[in-house]
Amino acid sequence: MALNLYEYDEDNNQYLQISEDGLHTNPIKTSHNGTNGETVEKKVYLKNEDANFYYTDIIVTSIPARKVKVGDINYPEAFISYKIINQDSQPTENQWLSIRSGNEVEMEDIGDASAGDTSYKPIWIQVGIPTGTRVQTIRDVSISLQAKSNPVGV
Repeated sequence: MALNLYEYDEDNNQYLQISEDGLHTNPIKTSHNGTNGETVEKKVYLKNEDANFYYTDIIVTSIPARKVKVGDINYPEAFISYKIINQDSQPTENQWLSIRSGNEVEMEDIGDASAGDTSYKPIWIQVGIPTGTRVQTIRDVSISLQAKSNPVGV
């Protein structure tokens, strides 16, 4: 599949590739205040790398961490929240509140039978950690991408 994720580096005015061939080669990184708990929002982009193909039935799923430790205790309610919204502008608080963690987003087709679209398609992610989360690196938060690849002109 030639769909990849990118982040935009404003300092250097360039897109930085996060994934390649379905693998997170340069993972999305967020930093949080674990003492107070914190939610961070980030805009990433989905891009078709091959103009000879277009994509349909695109589903992007956020996969949150199952649970975190608060101190030495695993709390079942102490989940890392991970949400996705497919839109260009930054989502409002009410938009985020209406979405459950681990949500699935269906995206519009990228390109069509007459032409492949290689523009950057925005997706917003929100990662939230609960109050009292100990300092750690969490690696089991991810994005799943499914799509049907179709050759242009067929």
